[in-house]
Amino acid sequence: MKNKTLFKIVSISLIGNVILTLIKLITGMVGSSQSLIADGINSMADILVSVLMLIVLKVSTKRPDRRHPYGHEKFEGILYLLLSVIIMFTAGFIFYHGMNTLIDVLKDPTHIKTPEEYTIIIAGIAIIIKISLFMINSYFAKKYYSASLKADANNHLFDILSTSISFISIIIAQYGMIHFEPIASMVISLLIFYIGFKMIKEAISFLVDESADEKTFEKIRKIILDCQGVLSVDDLKVRKHMNHYYVDVEIGVSSSLTLNEAHLISESVHDEVEKKMDVLHCMVHVNPIS
Repeated sequence: MKNKTLFKIVSISLIGNVILTLIKLITGMVGSSQSLIADGINSMADILVSVLMLIVLKVSTKRPDRRHPYGHEKFEGILYLLLSVIIMFTAGFIFYHGMNTLIDVLKDPTHIKTPEEYTIIIAGIAIIIKISLFMINSYFAKKYYSASLKADANNHLFDILSTSISFISIIIAQYGMIHFEPIASMVISLLIFYIGFKMIKEAISFLVDESADEKTFEKIRKIILDCQGVLSVDDLKVRKHMNHYYVDVEIGVSSSLTLNEAHLISESVHDEVEKKMDVLHCMVHVNPIS
């Protein structure tokens, strides 16, 4: 069910991106809107992103096998890293386009044509579609803890920002203020670049099994020690997975307990940790204490 839903969401994004690319490019060229043309080229990159997501989801959602006993979810982390890089390159393209447009405007303001009024409507429709795609991807990214959907949601958010610039700049251009669009697009591109950089850091921490923060670490330790029969926490490892964690713990119990009694304590620890914290799986090892 989860896998089918993820594929449906990405397929919807792909279809939406194809439609938006065609609409933006055609309207931009016919309606003399340089910002819509640039936005359309940006949407072409989104098509590539959606295709890559479909390929990676096909691999990352496979069941664990003999060669990959812990599953294939790290492929999502690789995709998250790749999408982060694409987002940063997109930011670079937006900045470059904005800078060139500003130079052209300063050299010869009459060279830049005023966009047709109907391009405002097209830009507005594009924003509404992108907001819808962002909300859908964000919801299911949180529901299924999907790194790739989270990255795609961020990508839709950046598209909302860039298309909003086009929308506002086309309106302002009707009053002869053609300097606004390139300056605003350059500022937004810097914001997108910064967020893309943060996403790269998140992707790397996911791929290298970065440990949880100290606060989360201590919360889990307290939950374990509060379980009846646990005398000590001999070793505790907590690694992050998106908004969730994996836990490996060694607990100390009385050596006078039977094997079955010790097993029941380990089950209690397992259940309590997974119930009270955002833990996908808790592995418990029992050590006897004399």
